[in-house]
Amino acid sequence: MARNGRAMSPVAGRPDAGKGRGSRTVEPLRPEGHIREKLMGAALGLFTRRGYAATTVRELVAEAGVTKPVLYYYFGSKEGLFLELMRTHFARLEAVVDRHRQGEGRVRPRLTAMLDSAFAYVQQDRDFVRLMHAVYFGPPDEAPRFDFDAYHQRYHDLIARLIGEGIERNEFRRENAADMAWIVLGTISIAVEDQIANHAPRIDRETLGRLLGLVFDGLTADPGRNKKGAP
Repeated sequence: MARNGRAMSPVAGRPDAGKGRGSRTVEPLRPEGHIREKLMGAALGLFTRRGYAATTVRELVAEAGVTKPVLYYYFGSKEGLFLELMRTHFARLEAVVDRHRQGEGRVRPRLTAMLDSAFAYVQQDRDFVRLMHAVYFGPPDEAPRFDFDAYHQRYHDLIARLIGEGIERNEFRRENAADMAWIVLGTISIAVEDQIANHAPRIDRETLGRLLGLVFDGLTADPGRNKKGAP
């Protein structure tokens, strides 16, 4: 529906929105943001359980308790809903990581705190992480294309930058910071996959802290190793 050439919200401008003779009382409308969240929540649950391709628009709107025009108004299509779902959840994760992007003091505790915060977010958002893995490792035509690698690369580059800072401060060994970042990410990936597997998680935040401690101990600068002829 349009008025003066502009699209109207499906929750505004209703003919019965006011009071008049014979009209019924209309309950206050909920904020539009609430409707978006309901649709994305429904999509997350259905896409995770059934897969993107197997989920229909009819099922999405029924789960959210809205109508098809509402979904099309906010997201344009099922594909638009999927892409917005991905962008929203990745933005939330990046917001958690960004709190540790800048800081002062030793790099190792800052990096450990950043990884712990990201892991805690994963524990709270397991359905999204399951969906992300299912789409990323699934058939290429199962869901709309989303550039997961761009987010993964930014996360790797941030870890590498922090490790590089630690190398300059002589906290870490003088090795390739990008290679060292892959070692750290490998540890995090194992912990994340443990959270979304079909069994009770075996790696909690305390366990991850110990694993990262072992990794960072191995990456820590050892003056003896840098001496000529040292093993």
